[in-house]
Amino acid sequence: MMDSPPGLLLDDFQPVLTTDQITALAPDASSLKAGRDLGTPRKWQSMGGDPEILWGLAMGSGKDPYQTRVSLGDLASKCSCPSRKFPCKHAIGLMFMAATTPAALTETERPPWVSEWLESRAARDQKAAVRAEEKTSKPVDEKAAAKRRVQREGRVNEGVALLQQTLLDLTREGLASGAARDGTAWENLAKRMIDAQAPGLAGALRHIADRILRDPQVDSELPFELGRLHLLLQQVTSTDPQDESTRAELLAQIGGRLSDPNNFESIDDQWFVASRQVEERDRLITSCTWMLGRNSHRWAKVLRFAPVPQTIAEPWPLGSTVRASLKFQPGLYPMRATGEGIPDWLPIPEPQEQDFENLLERFASALATNPFLRELPFFMPLRPGELSKSLGDTTGASLPWITNADQALRVECICGGVLTSMCGEWDGRHLRLLSIRDGDAWIPLTS
Repeated sequence: MMDSPPGLLLDDFQPVLTTDQITALAPDASSLKAGRDLGTPRKWQSMGGDPEILWGLAMGSGKDPYQTRVSLGDLASKCSCPSRKFPCKHAIGLMFMAATTPAALTETERPPWVSEWLESRAARDQKAAVRAEEKTSKPVDEKAAAKRRVQREGRVNEGVALLQQTLLDLTREGLASGAARDGTAWENLAKRMIDAQAPGLAGALRHIADRILRDPQVDSELPFELGRLHLLLQQVTSTDPQDESTRAELLAQIGGRLSDPNNFESIDDQWFVASRQVEERDRLITSCTWMLGRNSHRWAKVLRFAPVPQTIAEPWPLGSTVRASLKFQPGLYPMRATGEGIPDWLPIPEPQEQDFENLLERFASALATNPFLRELPFFMPLRPGELSKSLGDTTGASLPWITNADQALRVECICGGVLTSMCGEWDGRHLRLLSIRDGDAWIPLTS
């Protein structure tokens, strides 16, 4: 155990923790605000830490305090609160105290529930390492692998056939029918696609349930989305010759595994971590990060997954710049990437585009290349328009903005009527904001 006096020095948490980095780790604006509010000793029953881990008992509405832990090695966290956001507000609050008022963390001896969590993580990592070693050392059974491929292809084909027939049935009934507008029915069909080992098709169906059916323009958007899905299924079942990029794109749209990553296109750059969205569905946590190459001006979409109750330890804080060589999965308009890199806190870069004309041209070009593209990221100076229903660019042009009251108010307050750097997505109809610059800080807007 540590022999340090009560209270820890700020240096004990450097260079791991800074307020900017903690802000960047927040999954959304509401969690960040709640975490800042919890960054005060009066909200905690007890707190402690050492150079490896922070812990604390946060007072909540229940009878027992919430047990909160934060690993300083990878900033992974665990809390006994019911929140499904990672990190939760209590973990964020604990990190803020460690960065700003470390003397409040007076305990230096780890409680049993802290040691147990560290031991369980170490045991899980060891098992994963053993499994990885066994997998690489074990000779491949080509017959068994071929049999599994055939079985999977059979299940995928069954799922594609089911989805094609469903679309035909809906078309015959009419898209104004209850079946076509029933979100639960689309969700159930998505689960059937998961069973058929076609998670990409499941994602397309959930996009219909989560966004299209809730869109005020559903009467025009639903036929468009079903048409895109029909085109995909037609291409998947087509016997016509296809080039390598098209085959890779179709496989990715279904959700199949792609070829050896060593053959992927690699781009070495300084990557600005522009936005991050974290969500949980079916006990699977998904983190989606958009990164922009400072030199290549290339966008990269990095996805990470973890089963509940595990957490995703994001190595790249929002607003940082990562020196990395990212590998892009092949396709018609490659954006999904993987890789490792070292975060570097460079100043926030200048916006990629200055007006909507450039964005629209880029979107049109991307959509012509890949008809299955749903959205394209942007990084440009904008400001809210009248009634917060649109965003305006440097030329005074505007595009529709999908938002809620909390986000709209937050953006209005940060901008103050002035053009401000923002990151978001354009889907051909609406803008969706994901993050915004506030002085020298880069703030998440997702919720």
